[in-house]
Amino acid sequence: MKTESGSLKAQDQTSIFWKSWFPDTPPKAVVHIIHGYAEHIDRYTNVVNELLPAGYAVFGNDHRGHGRSGGKRGHVKSFQEFIDDEKQFRREVIHTRCPGIPYFVLGHSMGSLIALNYIEQNAEEIRGLILSGTGSQPGTDIPKILVILTKILSGILPSIHVKSPLPPEFISRDKEVVKAYVDDPLVYNVITPRLAYEMNRFVVIGAQNSVNIKIPVLIQLGSKDTAFSGQKELFEMIGTKDKIFKRYEGLRHEVYNELPVDRTRVLADLKSWLDAHV
Repeated sequence: MKTESGSLKAQDQTSIFWKSWFPDTPPKAVVHIIHGYAEHIDRYTNVVNELLPAGYAVFGNDHRGHGRSGGKRGHVKSFQEFIDDEKQFRREVIHTRCPGIPYFVLGHSMGSLIALNYIEQNAEEIRGLILSGTGSQPGTDIPKILVILTKILSGILPSIHVKSPLPPEFISRDKEVVKAYVDDPLVYNVITPRLAYEMNRFVVIGAQNSVNIKIPVLIQLGSKDTAFSGQKELFEMIGTKDKIFKRYEGLRHEVYNELPVDRTRVLADLKSWLDAHV
């Protein structure tokens, strides 16, 4: 295994940290991971360890305001900034290192919204899309009054920090995973009204435009995942005929970080789907 890391300057000069993992043999395809809210790319070790032995190269970055990238924690002026950063990352880093081989995008949670909108805006030379912990509407655990308040505060106090409404236990039933999440210095539990509003806005935009997606799609989610709602509705709205919906009974938000016996099955399904679409 070979790893590489670096940083790029986004259009507004924000520093974006990135990392890549290469198998020992020439990669048969690239998987571009787009991580979720308040976390970072190094939390995807289970995915990397599954895909590298199968011949896949894996790339990912820490979003602006996340991990080792620059920017105010838990904040963004516009959700489009996330999307543009991923386009630039692919163009400047992934394409220059892995030209001409099949390219897949895997987005988790907030990253699934970024991935969905990214592909709706530019699906050229993308072999397939994997969405984890996704949906077509804000989660059922978020009160409607909070959604309304977020919209108001986004206009008048866009960058103040407020505590995230979701407890850490929502990510997994694996207590070691939850403890590592809580103890991780690069993970935080605050969000700004602007980012919350933009997420609520782009989850709907992504779903509404998903009819335009014509590439293969795999959706993987836990039956106990409450981060978003309308998961089956999103699946039905997606325009491609080559699509698979995998709901895992009893699993929570981070299906790749669930209890070992469960994550093994989820990761095997991911690898099998990729192998079938290379």
